[in-house]
Amino acid sequence: MSDAFPAPAPPSLPTFANLGASPPKDPDVRAIGTDWLTGFATAVDSREVHRLVSSFLLADPWWRDVFALTWDLRTFYGRAKVETFLNDRLAEAGFGNVAFADAIYQPAGVDLAWILVHFTFETTVALGKGVARLVYCPDDSWRAVTVSTHLDALKGHPELTSADRDPRINQGDWAERRRKELEFADKDPEVLVIGGGQAGLQTAARLKHHKVSHLIIEKNARIGDNWRARYDSLTLHDPIWSNHMAYLPFPVSWPVFPSAKKLADWLEFYAEALELNVWFSSEAISAVRNENTNKWDVVVRRADGLERTMHVDHIVLAHGFLFKKTVFPGQDDFKGQLLHSSEFKTAKGLEGKKVIIVGACSSGHDIASDCADEGVDVTIIQRSSTCVMSLEKGVLTTLSRAVWEKGTLEEVDNHWVSTPFHFTKPLTQRVMAYIRGLDKELLDGLDKVGYRLNNGPDDTGVAYSFAERGGGYYIDTGAGQKIIDGKIKVKSGSEVARITETSVVFEDGSELPADVVVVATGFDDARAPIRKLVGEDVGARIPPIWGLNEEREPRAVWREIEGLPNMWIMMGNIFLSRYFSKSVALQIKAKQEGLYGTRYAALAS
Repeated sequence: MSDAFPAPAPPSLPTFANLGASPPKDPDVRAIGTDWLTGFATAVDSREVHRLVSSFLLADPWWRDVFALTWDLRTFYGRAKVETFLNDRLAEAGFGNVAFADAIYQPAGVDLAWILVHFTFETTVALGKGVARLVYCPDDSWRAVTVSTHLDALKGHPELTSADRDPRINQGDWAERRRKELEFADKDPEVLVIGGGQAGLQTAARLKHHKVSHLIIEKNARIGDNWRARYDSLTLHDPIWSNHMAYLPFPVSWPVFPSAKKLADWLEFYAEALELNVWFSSEAISAVRNENTNKWDVVVRRADGLERTMHVDHIVLAHGFLFKKTVFPGQDDFKGQLLHSSEFKTAKGLEGKKVIIVGACSSGHDIASDCADEGVDVTIIQRSSTCVMSLEKGVLTTLSRAVWEKGTLEEVDNHWVSTPFHFTKPLTQRVMAYIRGLDKELLDGLDKVGYRLNNGPDDTGVAYSFAERGGGYYIDTGAGQKIIDGKIKVKSGSEVARITETSVVFEDGSELPADVVVVATGFDDARAPIRKLVGEDVGARIPPIWGLNEEREPRAVWREIEGLPNMWIMMGNIFLSRYFSKSVALQIKAKQEGLYGTRYAALAS
């Protein structure tokens, strides 16, 4: 963030006005950070929880624990909840040996700034990294408004290093060794990863670097086919500097927003370069928990149709979001072409036809834009309002290269994850208000032609739409201006009632002729493929996945599923998959080595 966001602060932000004090100019951040951490560490070591909370944390502090002290992803707000949490877990986890790492001064607005303090710590079984944000108080002291603690490594079980390389000179048998490794003829893998997209690949890579055997089950014939199969015009909507893969960053020669096909090839290269174990054109068709062996018995159907039952310690579900294939009354009678957005490839060849796209989020707009470029008569059906943010002014402001390339990728990742999600809400509201000002011409133009807009949940824009719904927004890559210019038509305010032989009929009684109908209605319930795998009786116990719980943490993901031991949910965009694949791998490794503690359940939603 920068001081370019001048909107008035909501009361919950620790602004200078709300704190009643402004920090001195040019503070000695290293000395302040060291001094604060020394006192903080002393209170930790002496187990003086009340003094820690009252002396070193702001009156309304936030503490986010990322699997370090709770074996969970938890956020505690307010001194009372933080004190309860620390009383319950500080001694049990063995939290201690807190040491200073770095401190920087970070303005977050013209009336908001903090000192970002990075520190290291230990627990009984692990090494961790922490981040605290210190704000200046009227008594000339600095106190933490946020503290985060992150699981970073397990004691005695480090990741692979250069010292672990195979020292043999003769590597002529490499191909045969890889063939045998891939077949798992003599021994089943410890972990079965279902899905070979960015989430599954990075989890497998983390497991390999933590010396845990893995096998990826991929339904497609090649890694990356989930991207190759999409429409030809698809590109990433996050800049490349936020999208590096674990262990293997993108080349600097790559474009800021690479195409889906380019990414697909990179994912395939990634799996090959890191020698990840993948079975292609394969599917896990059932999984049953064996209470006698404490393993999962998984039936896998391979490309040749043969089935094999594998007995694995863990299953990582990396299906990701699956598309919702909404069915409309009468669609079987439609004489034109009806397809889902995931099946659409190109608008070439559609000239002279009338195309109706049901759904007004990312895929719907991208496909409509492709149609408009080919001169196709295309209409988007906007069933509900959409949050719109531009790519150039919006995304490149919120995910600026200067921020992401300021330090190491791990440092920047920890910085982003260290901020409790709900703490960022008023700050996000400021930023989104600023970006709406940058996008004013685009948004006003859309509004004038009857396009229905929203500002995201509580005016928080795209980020919270993604966190709460997994969609509901459009990052504009050009379709917006085409809508304003009339090259893309929009029908808003009425649901589809039915599809006839030649048209789409709406609940308001209107009707549009159609030759092609593209269904782009978002994502399905993430539990659907899991229920298919474990059966409806077991699947009925799976809690909701994604969205935010009452602590404003994502539900169920990057954790063991409640009631299904050693079954883990791994999903998210490339950044989230990069970061939390490490969390999942470390939790699995801890279980394999008998180091996993108890998940902290108190106060959980």
